[in-house]
Amino acid sequence: MPKALRRWVLVLGLVAMPGAWALPDPAGGVGGSGATPDGIGGTGIHPGGIGGTGIHSGGIGGTGIQPGGIGGTGITALGVIQRFGSIYVNGQEYVLTPQTRYSVDGAVGTTEDLHLGDRVTVQAAADGRAIAQEVRVEHAVIGKVTEVDAAKRQLTILGETIQAGKMTPVTVHDSDQPLSFMALKAGDVVSVSGLDRGNGHWLATAICRLYPADTAPARVPLLLRGQVSALDPGQDTLAVGATRLRVNGARLQPLRVGQSVVVRGSYADGRPQVESVTPATLAAQDVSNRVSLVGYLARGDNGWTSDGMALDRNARTIYRNGDAADMRAGSLVAISGEVKAPGVVAVESVTFRVNPMDFDLPALPQPQLRPEIGRSEIEAPEIERPEIERPEIVSPEVPQVVRPQMERPDVTD
Repeated sequence: MPKALRRWVLVLGLVAMPGAWALPDPAGGVGGSGATPDGIGGTGIHPGGIGGTGIHSGGIGGTGIQPGGIGGTGITALGVIQRFGSIYVNGQEYVLTPQTRYSVDGAVGTTEDLHLGDRVTVQAAADGRAIAQEVRVEHAVIGKVTEVDAAKRQLTILGETIQAGKMTPVTVHDSDQPLSFMALKAGDVVSVSGLDRGNGHWLATAICRLYPADTAPARVPLLLRGQVSALDPGQDTLAVGATRLRVNGARLQPLRVGQSVVVRGSYADGRPQVESVTPATLAAQDVSNRVSLVGYLARGDNGWTSDGMALDRNARTIYRNGDAADMRAGSLVAISGEVKAPGVVAVESVTFRVNPMDFDLPALPQPQLRPEIGRSEIEAPEIERPEIERPEIVSPEVPQVVRPQMERPDVTD
């Protein structure tokens, strides 16, 4: 066989070998059951997502999203914006197009409303890539800070405990300027994106100060998401998570304990006033849709749940960084599966000890870019490099060494 032909056969053989082009975990990933510097870590997360039957580079593997395409009729992703270009959620890129719709807590939004760390629900379809049809920013809590524990990096808002990690972004509204966590004070009005840990506790993935305490207007917004933990229409009281609120009893009649709700209102004379309590929109409702979810496990009446969705496991469910015995209330997990019925996910993989802000994504060669509306992809900005005239280097003259003429002495016997 000619040498050139043998070379091509060798190349084709390498391409065909399973895992021939697999990348190692990038530096900065944490092995074993360790944690990242902000308290969340683990292994099993490969560049671009979750390995095994979870999210592979470019999508969810197994029967889910293959690199370059999505199985089923679409995908529902519930997670955190990890980076832009278009946006990455749960280790998967979702391409933004001029047709993508945006909302913030139910109000119409734009790409300018997307920030790193925002907790979002993405409804996407497949057209060779994951194309975002709708991106919904859903804040966990909006309200006045009543207590700050700087040492623990904790805030208390509406009775809810907000835990921030060392890497949780804290910004100033309308400027996106970074703010030190230590700068937050009681009386500040903030919005918090995060994951519900249950019982009134949240893991903050982004905090934005809307107003400093000394400049807050008389009327500021109030918002709280969570599950109804107690109802008493006769006493006009409602408990969501760890927060008890006075609500007109007529508004409580359609609600039930355990239901996911969104509470909206404002502050009057410094006291929270509830204006509406509505059931949370069911995210995973289209049967056969793929589901990508990062959240905390909770034990429901009929089994395990996360983010209000029932998790239906079976003998084929794959476990990463643990096994079925590690299913415990309060565990942070990544779920991959398919909608079996509205609000019910047939679980194909469970990955323990994940980092919702990272997923070991490969490092970007350029700074974070905000998605540009009207374009399906973000191009790296062209950098003009100045032309530098190379200095002419003249080699120094080396002095010529004149060797003295030596006369050989006559040697006589």
